[in-house]
Amino acid sequence: MTFSLRMCLVLALTTAGTIAAAMPAVSSARPKPASQPTACAWPVESTPTKANVAYPDSNATYWTTPYLAQAGMTITLTGTFPVTRFFSFNVYNSAAQDFTVNGISSSLTDYEIVPTAGTQNPWVTAGATPGTYTVTLQNGVTSSMTNAIPLAPATPSTPLVAGMPANTGFVIMRVYLPANNDANAMPLPTMTIAYADGTTKTLKQCANAQKTPTMKSKISKAVIGKFLSKVLAGKVGTPPAATGSCSNSLVFCKAGGSTTPFPNSDSGYVAATYQPAAGYVTVIQAKMPTSATSYQNGPGVWPAAGLDLRYWSFCNYVYAVPYPVVKVGSIMGCTADQDMPLVNGTATVVLSSLKDRPAATKGANATIGWLPTSRSNTTAKEVIAIRNMLAAPTFTQSVMNATNTNEASAIAVMGEYYPTGTQCKKATFAAGGAAGCFANPASPS
Repeated sequence: MTFSLRMCLVLALTTAGTIAAAMPAVSSARPKPASQPTACAWPVESTPTKANVAYPDSNATYWTTPYLAQAGMTITLTGTFPVTRFFSFNVYNSAAQDFTVNGISSSLTDYEIVPTAGTQNPWVTAGATPGTYTVTLQNGVTSSMTNAIPLAPATPSTPLVAGMPANTGFVIMRVYLPANNDANAMPLPTMTIAYADGTTKTLKQCANAQKTPTMKSKISKAVIGKFLSKVLAGKVGTPPAATGSCSNSLVFCKAGGSTTPFPNSDSGYVAATYQPAAGYVTVIQAKMPTSATSYQNGPGVWPAAGLDLRYWSFCNYVYAVPYPVVKVGSIMGCTADQDMPLVNGTATVVLSSLKDRPAATKGANATIGWLPTSRSNTTAKEVIAIRNMLAAPTFTQSVMNATNTNEASAIAVMGEYYPTGTQCKKATFAAGGAAGCFANPASPS
């Protein structure tokens, strides 16, 4: 299953396709600077409220800028460290995949970013005032360079969408749990493009991204017929068919694969499908790793003693195009670590319709979590996913370390952290709780 997809992040993608398909690929020549796919920086902002497609986490916001890579070109990002639990930069090729050049990854995570001299990185220095940074996307990166990310792979990839130039690239800024849950307060970095002939251009910040009618209209006209319609028709970015034991209901396996567009290099997912139904509840139990909940919606030193993950969450999705997170009114089908009740380190989560929600999941003192099932798509299967974000080097039991997308691999790696699930009638749960549900399972016919 293609978790970490952010297909909505490529709403600006086919703007690149409007440039002549014969655009030159990266070469050793000094090309004349070409028109870029976007005239402003960070034109696409992705959240479940703006584009609820392709398995989003409702606690995250992503900003994306597409570009056309050229020899001798650099993209410089200059900004202030945001106040948020997690942030990172990822660069992707035209196939929407990350890559390495000279052993250097095309991603850079908050704690890895070296601050500007005289300022501090709050993921490195405890309690520091967020300083500033400069990150550069360029060709020919080496391990001796600071804050350098490869601009493009040595060999252009086959584009994700036919007709898109092979030298298309994407840079994405990810933010999880921003301060006051206000992603609009995030300081987006200034983006400057420098070309081999010495010319430079600093892109203006896109005005409210696709939130304004004018920008939304421009993006839609560039995309609807050429790309977005393919996504919504399930022709791009659909999850691969489940294989082996993971095709069975409520059997958990590592999700994702080498064809997942725009993967988050810091995340892994263990997930299972199931069929919700009226009068039934689904129960998931899992021992949870320690995470940086003490950071709340702010930065903290990483890695840190006693912490296994930077972040984890439970999210429930409709397993049908366009693969949205379940949303019932204002209730989102994701719960972040800091909001999930734990009993002796174990999370118990019930998934049900709003009508069938057990009383034991309600109230400020509830010891059982709850996520809604879909009210608008009641016949489709759904997918419950547990995210593992940025595992500490000492935590080897993260699903991120599983090597195959099958049950055995997930169990072998996760051990006591491997989740289990069952279904029962809501009356069974009301009488006996989670233990009664596991002891007396019943599945919808």
